Amino acid sequence: MATGYDIRYSLLNDAKSMLFDKWHRECDRVRRNADVGQRQLEPLPAEPTATEIKALAEDLYEFVQRK
Repeated sequence: MATGYDIRYSLLNDAKSMLFDKWHRECDRVRRNADVGQRQLEPLPAEPTATEIKALAEDLYEFVQRK
């Protein structure tokens, strides 16, 4: 059985993956829009921060703890 540490670590990795997947999709969208319109590339979104990753992991953990 997984320990509390294992669960929190897994949720932290899940949160990181979720946010970075979203970031990659947004970067791809920006690049694709620039290619299609032959426009100058708009600024790429900022990478997810540790604070954002931790906040999402805490939200996920809170959901798991609900009965």
